[in-house]
Amino acid sequence: PATSTLDPTRLQALHDSDLLDSPPEEVFDELTSLAAQLLGVPTALMSLVDSHRQFFKSQAGLGEPWSSARETPLSHSFCQWVVSSKENLVVFDAKQHPVLCNNSAVKDLGVSAYAGVPLIAEPGHVIGAFCVVDSEPKQWTAEEIETLEDLTQIVNAYIGLRQVLDDSETDLSAQ
Repeated sequence: PATSTLDPTRLQALHDSDLLDSPPEEVFDELTSLAAQLLGVPTALMSLVDSHRQFFKSQAGLGEPWSSARETPLSHSFCQWVVSSKENLVVFDAKQHPVLCNNSAVKDLGVSAYAGVPLIAEPGHVIGAFCVVDSEPKQWTAEEIETLEDLTQIVNAYIGLRQVLDDSETDLSAQ
């Protein structure tokens, strides 16, 4: 997925979002906690995919040392595949997946089941994924994926709102 993740216009949209390397925010933390709770999984993440790493703007249930570091290298990222395809990625058992079975997240983080939905920043670039993870294989239901998509719509709406507010503050300060 390197071609898509390294796209300069996508990376610019990611940096312009002002989400990368920013402190945790209650609204995102509440949504990741809600995702884990509603989908009955131990971990939910708001992952932003940069050129060499994924940064966790928000997380619920991620173990150490990853929780404190708030990032992993792309070698540990399923979310980069969401960015490259610009589509949902649903994995029942990563150990059996032909591409993801060798991803370091399987061994180092114990990722087995994964479901991720694209995070969008203006002007329509996929900057990461809102995802849920389980350490056991999981047959995701259509209802669970729909719930994750609904929560991601809220996250995406908030990302868009932040950008509009940032733009209006910039316009006001220029006057």
